[in-house]
Amino acid sequence: MESILFHLIFLSLKLISVYGIEDKKVLNLDPETQLPDPNDPNIFYIPIIHTNDIHGSFYPKKILLPSGKTYKIGGLEYLANYIHIMSKIWGNRLLYFDSGDQFQGGIEGYISQGKIIMDYFNEIDVKKSVIGNHEFDYGMEFLKKYMNLSKFDWIIDNIKNKTSGKYITFPHQKKSIIIEIEGIKIGFIGLVSVETPSSTKASITDLEFEDYKKIVEDESTKLKNDGALAVIVLGHVGVYCTNDKNEVKLKYKLRDKMTAQGDCNKKDEAYILLNKLNENVIDLFLAGHRHDIVHNWINNIPVSANGKNGKYTQIIYLPFDRNSHKLIKDKIVMEGPLPICEKLFENKLLCDLAIVNEKDETNFGELLNYKFHDQIISREEKITEIGNKYLEEFNKYDKDILTFTLEHLESTKIRENALGNFYTDFLRQISGVDISLVNAGAFRTPLYRGNITNATIHSFDPFGSNIIKFKAYGWEVKKIIEQIQMGKHALYPISGLKIVINKKYKKLISIKLYDGYKESEFEDEKEYSLVSNDFCFPLKDNAVGGDDFTTVYQWFRPRDKEKVIIGKNNNSRDLLIEYLRNIEQLKGDNHYNLEDQRIRIVE
Repeated sequence: MESILFHLIFLSLKLISVYGIEDKKVLNLDPETQLPDPNDPNIFYIPIIHTNDIHGSFYPKKILLPSGKTYKIGGLEYLANYIHIMSKIWGNRLLYFDSGDQFQGGIEGYISQGKIIMDYFNEIDVKKSVIGNHEFDYGMEFLKKYMNLSKFDWIIDNIKNKTSGKYITFPHQKKSIIIEIEGIKIGFIGLVSVETPSSTKASITDLEFEDYKKIVEDESTKLKNDGALAVIVLGHVGVYCTNDKNEVKLKYKLRDKMTAQGDCNKKDEAYILLNKLNENVIDLFLAGHRHDIVHNWINNIPVSANGKNGKYTQIIYLPFDRNSHKLIKDKIVMEGPLPICEKLFENKLLCDLAIVNEKDETNFGELLNYKFHDQIISREEKITEIGNKYLEEFNKYDKDILTFTLEHLESTKIRENALGNFYTDFLRQISGVDISLVNAGAFRTPLYRGNITNATIHSFDPFGSNIIKFKAYGWEVKKIIEQIQMGKHALYPISGLKIVINKKYKKLISIKLYDGYKESEFEDEKEYSLVSNDFCFPLKDNAVGGDDFTTVYQWFRPRDKEKVIIGKNNNSRDLLIEYLRNIEQLKGDNHYNLEDQRIRIVE
């Protein structure tokens, strides 16, 4: 009896040791409908795991709740465990693909020069990838060195040299490819956003990013002539889709083409492409670039995208008839979004603060371990070991506390927000100008409740852009504001102004100077001082601005340009770090008031 009791205690301790499980309860991610069966007698399923826009985020992010409790979100060691569980079920049928923007962004990518992310992809056996626009941020030479480290192929079909007209050759690159699994051939096409020249920090004016439709049609025909039974586009090309409330969008479930879906932005490049294609040209679109979670069918084509920073993934199951090997398109299903977390809130089955109402913490339930396909999610040790190589360097930045916030500050391009206002207020204050404005992509991550550290700001502002002061007349400022706020990449954060815009008629209705306390008249013929970054207003005279500032540069050039330098700090990240060291607490309410908005949108 004592021997049996001893063994039971030993097994319990072993489970705690292996899984870190001390909770009495374990949650279960259950899609509420039957999952595809690897042994289905009629259908041969091929599951595809998809990620995009990881942006150098390797370690889990620790987040503070109002009660003082903490939890973690993200972490590639947990994502890898999902993949490991799926591989145990599906074997060599499982395919893993990434849609680009891999290393640039997080502090982890910065301290390892991208190697920590490449080590992850190589270890976890990603099958193929495409490059994203931010892969170019450190220049072509850096990108080629990074790609040369890969043990997998990069599929790139639409990048040419402008002068020669020849397609660019990258390390380990393939121009469309077929993968065969047990006699079933699947073709892949790789697309990089045509927006890349205006949405990367580096100057790549010698490259031409070809439009997608003809390439997709031509490559699809070639792949099918070579025996492909399905064609998939792996694209760093984006689309934004609404799905009612966020909590509906992020609800883990099994979706098919009949699942209720929200509308997608008809101006986004992936939406435009998919609606130009005839039926049966492609069968699946693995998207990225827009940082949105998408599980929609557009023009009867399933589209997957997973936000950013490795917080979610999705699984797409491609069903083939076991006898004819034909793809059964109507039976394609998507599982997810799968939350990448150490633990989940019991009543939410999520750990993403973006949809968890901070004022309602008592309704979250406990933080509990959870199962996926009957296996408890835990750290994948081989991936943890990769992170351990860089942990000492990471901690140097993470333990350097600058200030703190008791709010969750999230950025969005949809509306004015406290984070965008704080950033433009910071720029205006340190440079002593009338007006500041930047692109919403100038800052890349939320600022979570709790300590704001050096590591936080390296992930928040990975670019370390030059800050540029210049002058413009009032009428020029009005035209700039109208063009960018009506542009494809709007909304742009501003400080020093209050504006009203009519999006339907694409007009600036009114504009006032605003110092944070009072309004004053804005004069067309007066010269104003402005500040921005060198992505919007480049330091080099022969360069043009990024995003919607390319339109501005068709008629405008900044006058009296001057780089902002304070002491030894000469870029946006260092300036922000020093600024935050000198404020006791970052308060969103100091920068945003719902009743007194800087940017009012009317229809």
